[in-house]
Amino acid sequence: MSIIFDLASYTSILIIILSIFQTIVGIGILVLGTPVLLLFGFEMIEVMTILLPLSIINSVTNVIYLKKKFKRVDIDFKMRNYFFLICLPGIFIGLIVLKIFNNVLNFNLLVAFVIWSFLAISFINKKKKIQISDAFKKVLIFLTGIIHGVTNSGGSLLSILIVSTHSKNVNFIRYQIIFFYFFLALFHYLSILLIFNFNFLDDLNLNYIVSLLVGIIIGNILSNRINAAQLRNCIFVLAFVSSIFLITQA
Repeated sequence: MSIIFDLASYTSILIIILSIFQTIVGIGILVLGTPVLLLFGFEMIEVMTILLPLSIINSVTNVIYLKKKFKRVDIDFKMRNYFFLICLPGIFIGLIVLKIFNNVLNFNLLVAFVIWSFLAISFINKKKKIQISDAFKKVLIFLTGIIHGVTNSGGSLLSILIVSTHSKNVNFIRYQIIFFYFFLALFHYLSILLIFNFNFLDDLNLNYIVSLLVGIIIGNILSNRINAAQLRNCIFVLAFVSSIFLITQA
């Protein structure tokens, strides 16, 4: 009984920390939470049961908060069109690939390599000030969807792309990432319900929701001290750490 209590307590603390990260930089609950909970001994279905609804709640809460607090923040309409037409279908394809080839391919190593490639492209673009073409951006967005469907790590790629494309104020960048990540997680959730016939909301723990809300409050307080450059660096570090987690589980 004490073991179960301790595990539940650690999980609640973890959710607070992940919620703070996701509130500040737009990602974290799925990107870091998935490998950490697997290391805790949870099964993948349990991980999904805990994290997917929490990620969705975190994102939609922060979208509403940012829109109300910073009335001028808005979405990149070109990115919006690419996202809904290219990225979301990619998630569905990724889940089908996962279902068919789960025992054949090592997806963790593959995704870690793609994350490193995204990071390298972003650093090169920043150093040489190369503009990412629309055609290449579409390829990256489609890959983001597929990878999110396979491993839950598409948020890293999405955030790298957004922060590498926009150089506006930190709240504009945060809003872009949180807005699109909400739909990324929501469509992922709906796709899994359709493909794997699971109902994650049955086991959603009230303690986890409270922990999530605590993290959202703390995260929004801390975000006032973050500038665009720091946000960019946080996202790069988070993406690199998530790739390391993927490799350790390969």
